[in-house]
Amino acid sequence: MQQHEQRAAERIRSFLRAQIIFNNRLTTIECIIKNYSASGAKIAINDTLTVPTEFDLYIPAKQRGHHARLVWRDKDSIGVNFIDAGAVAERSAAPVLDGNAARLRELELQNAELKQRIRALSKRLEDLGQDPTLAA
Repeated sequence: MQQHEQRAAERIRSFLRAQIIFNNRLTTIECIIKNYSASGAKIAINDTLTVPTEFDLYIPAKQRGHHARLVWRDKDSIGVNFIDAGAVAERSAAPVLDGNAARLRELELQNAELKQRIRALSKRLEDLGQDPTLAA
């Protein structure tokens, strides 16, 4: 499907991790936002995944959520318009992610990243001849 330049706002290139959320917030698909504006985005997604016509898009780095409508799709990406671009862009993502499961998942990912960073820093201290158990 050929994409036509019909955007109302200029897009900003990005590489933001995001989640497509649908099915009463029971289904999430990890994705990457390739570019975005206040009114929409281009999202990299696996060509075998099915995405509904409307869904919520959560961007952890911006702590924002949008309700989005699918506009086009090609082999490895989709284009969406934000249905509520004005109102949702300013609110926290907490209302978008209903329940504790999504928050728990995000905290578990952050915890794993922090543990990996601690291991790397401890290894660095050892390489420098320091005892990492004494560093506090």
